[in-house]
Amino acid sequence: FAWESGVYDATVKMVYLNQSASEAVSLNVILENSTGKELKESFWIKSGKAKGNKTYYTKNGKDYPLPGYSIANSMCVAITGDSLPKCMDTAEKKTINIYNPELGKEAPTERPVLMGLVNKPVKVAVHQVVEDKQAKDASGNYVSTGDSRTVNECKFFGNMEGKTAEEITTKADPAKFDKWAEKNTGSVIDKTTANKNGNSAASIMGSAPANTATGSLFSK
Repeated sequence: FAWESGVYDATVKMVYLNQSASEAVSLNVILENSTGKELKESFWIKSGKAKGNKTYYTKNGKDYPLPGYSIANSMCVAITGDSLPKCMDTAEKKTINIYNPELGKEAPTERPVLMGLVNKPVKVAVHQVVEDKQAKDASGNYVSTGDSRTVNECKFFGNMEGKTAEEITTKADPAKFDKWAEKNTGSVIDKTTANKNGNSAASIMGSAPANTATGSLFSK
């Protein structure tokens, strides 16, 4: 049921925060396209306790936003004109149905929902990706099972006028969606270990130094 690679006009049906056992925080979004087809993806916006509970990583002495943080931030800017931290201010505790791994099914669960983004229109560039299925081994580590699955990855977001978050911020003319679509529409990115020399998907959004606070993004 994965969307084909391309640019879509979509509606944000739900967006909420979740926290893993490692204390890493994800922003989880459910999008719906014009045909009623849903896409679900989690953007990891804060690292776990072992990595300092940070929204950024450091490379060659410089700080960069986590990839998931950058994509989530682009969605916030595209929809509201505000950054992710500002959108976090709209979070309200709500009871929603989300997957419970212990039960093996969805169950009513209280989570912070970013109400300022719910039911808002957004444009999104989506890749269709084939990746390894994973399962926990005897040590509790996730390893590839040898099987594969097809999923979607949101690459970046924009407003309904076709401007990406970067173009909105820099007041540039809209161009990146058309450029990306020309190269990627209909393509499939193979990330399986069986295709080690296969395609690699690089985000068109460049990294920028992080200037966000490292306080708790989950507690609202």
